[in-house]
Amino acid sequence: MGNIDINALNIEALIELKKQIEIKIIEKQKQQREQLIAEFTEKAEKLGLSFEELIASNPKRKTSAKKLAAKYQHPENNQLTWTGRGRRPLWVEELLNQGQALEDFKI
Repeated sequence: MGNIDINALNIEALIELKKQIEIKIIEKQKQQREQLIAEFTEKAEKLGLSFEELIASNPKRKTSAKKLAAKYQHPENNQLTWTGRGRRPLWVEELLNQGQALEDFKI
């Protein structure tokens, strides 16, 4: 592929070039994936395993999100809680707008 002066291309030519590049990227990724699978399959077979056995023996680690304890609770409705992280819930905003302090509903 020769050098292309993209500054000399009009918008239509640039869009077409972009499409061709995206197609080529997908093709290259597919080739690399197939090559990697073949390489891993060969290595697994040398160990007496199938590729599927190799993959199954190393499942992705599942990360569990820790549920944070609530730090604030609505004074009248104990079902409404907030951890103190992220955007303030509407009930917190409403109580603050009424003149109450955040410390007033700390658990």
